Amino acid sequence: MKNEIAKEVLTEFERLSDDDKNSLSTALEHHYGKQVRFLIDELSKMDQKDLQNIKSIIGGMIITREYAADIQNVHASLKDRDLPSRISFGIIGGNDFH
Repeated sequence: MKNEIAKEVLTEFERLSDDDKNSLSTALEHHYGKQVRFLIDELSKMDQKDLQNIKSIIGGMIITREYAADIQNVHASLKDRDLPSRISFGIIGGNDFH
């Protein structure tokens, strides 16, 4: 089981850019107090919970990189549109406020 998670972590890690790999390695080194090497033998020695956490972090990094640019483009395209700047939901519960 741990070996499978280690393989998944390594596969996801390979999807990161070099800058993201370096950032992640630095952050994990700071967190664990030692260098985390992304090699199957090294990852297999780690606690399963730590591997799951690292896998989740990498997944978050990938999602952020894939969709952050889209969010910026959408925001830029909506910048000059006449959209409401105030949102209201009306009275909740009718006459509950006496």
